[in-house]
Amino acid sequence: MNPPTRQASLKTWSLFLILLFVGGCASTPSYEKAFSSEHQVRGSTETISASLDTTWGSTLEVLAQQGFLVQQADSKSRIIMANKDLRETEDKDFSYTISATLTLVPVSDKITRVMVAANQTTELHKKEYRWWKLLWLIPLIPYGTDYTTVVVNRDTVQSPRFYQDLFSAVKRSCDEKQGVAEVAPGAELKTAPAGK
Repeated sequence: MNPPTRQASLKTWSLFLILLFVGGCASTPSYEKAFSSEHQVRGSTETISASLDTTWGSTLEVLAQQGFLVQQADSKSRIIMANKDLRETEDKDFSYTISATLTLVPVSDKITRVMVAANQTTELHKKEYRWWKLLWLIPLIPYGTDYTTVVVNRDTVQSPRFYQDLFSAVKRSCDEKQGVAEVAPGAELKTAPAGK
């Protein structure tokens, strides 16, 4: 290989590496695609066949029954913010925090759309003992404990089952409330006369 060809080869590779570096730096950050259809959460919206008041009460009831702490419930803007802490059943060193924002939109007098945005944070809890050491090498006696918590994952809840379980429970609660409301007020139950 003669020297001029070698210089051309080095220039070509240098240009290729510069273009690769510049192209990599010029790529669009993923957060800029947050409103694109590829980031849409499937199953996070449901239409409930009940009035806004019934759906509102049922949603609050379901959240309370499932152990969510309702941080805010603004009936004027129709937004509910709630969260729940869960410990992993198989590995007690992990725990989850679920934060959910529910928005209720009346479609008509008897139909309400419920939209949910939920995030989960996974934390690892470590417990380490402090030891008194002989000659700074051999641990002999524990004299203290250090606890640390590390966030290992934080993301939007993507599981359709998570949302489906919530919507199913809200629908059941709405159906129960509507069934009770359909009983005529003041209606008396007929009972058999005593002694027969």
